[in-house]
Amino acid sequence: MTSEVFRRLPYAEAEPKALQVLVDGYGEGLVLEGTGGYYGLYYLFGVLGLRAPQPSYPPDWVEGPQADPKGFLPPYQMAHWLEQNGYNLFINESK
Repeated sequence: MTSEVFRRLPYAEAEPKALQVLVDGYGEGLVLEGTGGYYGLYYLFGVLGLRAPQPSYPPDWVEGPQADPKGFLPPYQMAHWLEQNGYNLFINESK
């Protein structure tokens, strides 16, 4: 799978395939293996005031590929990084 495929992957399909799950109050980061390495799919549902991910929602952010599956940030740190780098509206608008 490539980043283009991962960008459209709903949470309900991605979660069972996750090799690692990063969880905090901002959301979940799912680490999946794909073409060229590992990808982090970030579902930032906490930013919307939700307590759980919506099964049909695609990820808000996809990072990768990376060589090491342990190199992905937790959701809070990723949200902070996005804000610091000019992504003021980083919630997936296709939802």
